[in-house]
Amino acid sequence: MKNLRQALQRRRAFEQEVPPGPRVVPLWALLLLALQTACPLAENYTDETGPRYSGDYLPPGSAEEPSSVTVVTFNLAFAEQVSEAITALTRPPLAGADVIAMQEMDAPAVDRIASELGLAYVYYPASVHVDGDDFGNAVLSRWPITADSKINLPHDDPYHQRHRIAVVATLDLRGTPVQVVSVHNATPTVGLGGRLDQVETIIDAVDGTGPLQVIAGDFNTSDPGSLEQTVKLFSERGFQWASEGVGDTVDSIIGGLPLDSVFVRGLSPVERGVDTRPAGSDHFPVWVRFAWPP
Repeated sequence: MKNLRQALQRRRAFEQEVPPGPRVVPLWALLLLALQTACPLAENYTDETGPRYSGDYLPPGSAEEPSSVTVVTFNLAFAEQVSEAITALTRPPLAGADVIAMQEMDAPAVDRIASELGLAYVYYPASVHVDGDDFGNAVLSRWPITADSKINLPHDDPYHQRHRIAVVATLDLRGTPVQVVSVHNATPTVGLGGRLDQVETIIDAVDGTGPLQVIAGDFNTSDPGSLEQTVKLFSERGFQWASEGVGDTVDSIIGGLPLDSVFVRGLSPVERGVDTRPAGSDHFPVWVRFAWPP
């Protein structure tokens, strides 16, 4: 199982890093493809209501009105290096983040991070990974979570039919609702059109449900032009690219890749960046600080 998982991880890197278009496929890639297609189809969670996990480790007492709101998005690869992730989330510039959108998570990892940082959380898995652990998205918050839901995204993985989702959480910032969405789009194997359909599905699901919205996560914008098209779609639907200019969020064998982004409607970003120090993942956490009150 370990060798199979390593092979799939190599396949994932290959899919993200190689641009589309005609190319000669090396023998090792054909052998890896044969291994992939011999694997069983993914076990997916397509019920909109669950499985669902939540917890509340907020300290007692009402938090003071914030002077700013910091949002972090962090894909913690296969939810493995939790201790390293907690270390990263407790040092500047990530320390004290008000909201953390996480991807590639399982329930125990989310619960541990929330308990150690004193946060509330909601988590929905999208599927069962090849190692037997759940694989999904979470929103963790320094403020109460008053509502949540799961958005099923179209276009499952063409090899194993692996499903993707977005998780929506409504936060109560001292009487002001803020809607946060944690996203994990499919890899380029579904094509740019498929991933844009996934973005459109998310925006349609939350459109008109609140004036203050943050959509953050791993959009898998590794192929040429995909980031620009994703930003264009969000802009046409009234969202600002809040993490514009932060640079690459993954350090791959062919160089940096800009996979993770934060988009916003109704809030003003004042500072942003990427924490490129080791954090237990192939992705670097992206952070954006917003002015508050809005």
